[in-house]
Amino acid sequence: MMSTVLKSRQDAKILLQYCTDKGRRRKKNEDYCGYYIPEDQTVRDSLGSLFAVSDGVGGSRAGEVASAEAVNVLLQEYYFGDYPERVPERLNAAYEQTALHLYDLAERAGSCNKMSCTLTALLLKDDKFYITHIGDSKAFLLRNGHFIQLTKDHSLVGAFVRMGFLTREQARIHPNRHVLLRSLGEQPILPPDFYSGNILENDRFFLTTDGIFEHLSEKEIRDFLMNMKSGSEGIEKLVETANRRGGMDNMTVMLIVPV
Repeated sequence: MMSTVLKSRQDAKILLQYCTDKGRRRKKNEDYCGYYIPEDQTVRDSLGSLFAVSDGVGGSRAGEVASAEAVNVLLQEYYFGDYPERVPERLNAAYEQTALHLYDLAERAGSCNKMSCTLTALLLKDDKFYITHIGDSKAFLLRNGHFIQLTKDHSLVGAFVRMGFLTREQARIHPNRHVLLRSLGEQPILPPDFYSGNILENDRFFLTTDGIFEHLSEKEIRDFLMNMKSGSEGIEKLVETANRRGGMDNMTVMLIVPV
């Protein structure tokens, strides 16, 4: 897969694997992902480790620029911005500054179509996790065999699922599944959804853009992650499977395992 970017990293606290690929049908990859695991133990203890995935909104101006800007600015703002020390306030403030940056970037370029994207970020600190999120990229938690979506899809079909009009499987193949109701960059002030919880032993976190679900169900992904041996096998196998089934969209997956 010549378009694939994949990487793995493991240290004393976190195992990380990620893979991003443009798929078989798209000319370019408008997905982007990034992370920062501080080498300095003092920084890690105070601010934690941050991971993010983003998907440039189809049809918007420079979607690949929007997604890369969103991830990189969030990482920069969170670790180096002048924000409160408490993690929830700091993460939300950095996220809101990222939204403003993306909006201003399009304004300065004189674009009629805003640069916009999804952005889902996971922060691990001590025995807690924190998530900020806008769009239909997703954060999942694999815990005790249960594959739990931690984020809410800001999409038309996501709203239909919450209202009981569609099942999750029907939403996955619905013709309007790509219609977003909220995206980063569409307005200057856009507070994200925020979630937090405790990390338990053997938890695995899975961040993904929506493209992987063109060809794989939640159950298939859950079963794959369940069968991985301590997270050592390649997460890119999910993308390879999706490409064999058609590769209709860009795909990015990120597996984060506290160890």
